[in-house]
Amino acid sequence: MAASNKQDDVELVNFGLDGFNNLVIDVSICCDHIGNSTVNNGHLNGKMHTNDYLQARAGVKDSMYKEDYTAVGIAFASAIVSVADQIHPEFLRLLWVLTDKQTRNYYALIGAEEEIGSEAFTWSQARTFSFNKNSIGKAITYATVTLATLTCYTTLSSLVKF
Repeated sequence: MAASNKQDDVELVNFGLDGFNNLVIDVSICCDHIGNSTVNNGHLNGKMHTNDYLQARAGVKDSMYKEDYTAVGIAFASAIVSVADQIHPEFLRLLWVLTDKQTRNYYALIGAEEEIGSEAFTWSQARTFSFNKNSIGKAITYATVTLATLTCYTTLSSLVKF
């Protein structure tokens, strides 16, 4: 953890990015919908934010944490995802790096290093990337449902005395 005691959600030890041993990921789930029924006469209800919204959220996280982690030799990535299963492009690039490492490690493990770069290797990367992205999507769904449940329970418990 950085000297300023910043919090992180995930720390990958010995991840092996160029220049860094560890990687810290700060996950944030945001809502895609703009406004509510009282704003602008309700004209924004049901409209979705664009990917620029995810970029803005990532920029805020990066400006808050990245320098502190870099100062102690730890790479930082913000993983901004939405409840509608949108994933910030920088996080998708990180997933691709992870996929490449996983696939190369697998090929080395089975003794097929000479196959790296082949069509079979490329298809294996695509399969692994798809699996990783779908796993993240499932985690987003689970986190969203859990968050919604906790929010409803917190709201209800403040209204109802047991």
